[in-house]
Amino acid sequence: MASFRETISKLDSIQPTQFSTVAERFEAKEAARHLLARLETPFELSWRLTFENPCVVAGIQTAIDLGIWKKWTEADKEKPGAAVNLQQLLKWADKDVEPNLLRRLTRILAALDVLEETDEDTWKPTPYSLSLGDTASHADQVIQCGTDHIMPCGLNLPRFLKKYNYREPIDLTKYDNYRDMTGGADFFTACKADPEGLGTSFIGFMAGIANYKMAWTDVYDTNRIVDGADLEPGKPLFVDIGGGHGLDASRLLKKHPNLPADVVVLQDTPEVVALPIESLDSRIVRQGHDFFTPQPQLHSRAYFFHAVPHDWPDADCVRMFSQIKAAFKPGYSKLLIYEIVLPNKGATTIQTTIDMLLMEVTSGMERTEEHWGRLLGEAGFKIVGVSRHPRAVESVIEADLA
Repeated sequence: MASFRETISKLDSIQPTQFSTVAERFEAKEAARHLLARLETPFELSWRLTFENPCVVAGIQTAIDLGIWKKWTEADKEKPGAAVNLQQLLKWADKDVEPNLLRRLTRILAALDVLEETDEDTWKPTPYSLSLGDTASHADQVIQCGTDHIMPCGLNLPRFLKKYNYREPIDLTKYDNYRDMTGGADFFTACKADPEGLGTSFIGFMAGIANYKMAWTDVYDTNRIVDGADLEPGKPLFVDIGGGHGLDASRLLKKHPNLPADVVVLQDTPEVVALPIESLDSRIVRQGHDFFTPQPQLHSRAYFFHAVPHDWPDADCVRMFSQIKAAFKPGYSKLLIYEIVLPNKGATTIQTTIDMLLMEVTSGMERTEEHWGRLLGEAGFKIVGVSRHPRAVESVIEADLA
């Protein structure tokens, strides 16, 4: 039997590079999470959840606000892994910061492994801290969205549920947690009113989680869209509705690089499509559109939603899909929905967390396959297939007219 020190050494030596697949790494991460839950006392677990986590998020957010992460990431490109002292961090800060304030913030970031402390007032970056300064990762926007929206909503939810006698919040006009928290504005209204702040952090979070999750084009056979499609100029092939940064539309073009220009359409609110989007394929047409109004792209081969319907209660989804039904070309068009399809048993941490976030923020929800069938049926559709992948968080639901 291994000695205590041998066990600790073995646990401490595990590195991501030891795993041959992403699935193996994720399984090891989940095993580590279960191990931590077994080892912690009830007090330690409560302390970590409600004391440590908010403090470390506060430290990360403050460093984002000061511009430190971006400058540190840029400097690391010149001297990878180099340790940095407190005086250098103070120079990188965009604002005048009292040294001991920054020292205290950095101290907890090191204690909780965001940074690596190498000496007094000296730290090395970690892969995570460098990601906070890399805009392509959107890690900073995940934090920003958390502090803008998720954490305040989570704190408000227990009071909100008690206030409304523990009724499930599935009616935006009557029982919406975000509206209760703000005193009037729902989530999407708040984002629309502040597109450069609240709206940008939400879009950045959506891009970040989309990068983390498996591409829909690796879950669904996209030849089912392209084969037999009418690719004449001016006729839409693929309409990405509520598509944000256009990542999903771009993935279709990457899968089928010979597709002509102007057949892939990216739709979102005017405020979102007006935002600058890095490296968006020039063949993609941007179009401002409210998906509760008539769909202007008629007879498209595919109408695609990714993580959009789950933001809305059932009644609003029926309104949304009804606009697609009116634009459908029978026998030709497809409705594709890339979202979590909850299992009846054994839902994962990310599936259940996203479901709770939707409850807190938008009065939305994740749905089982049976629920999706009922919902689509109300809008005049039927499920013709569900494409799954063992490593994918989400599934592609394909629907046709009922």
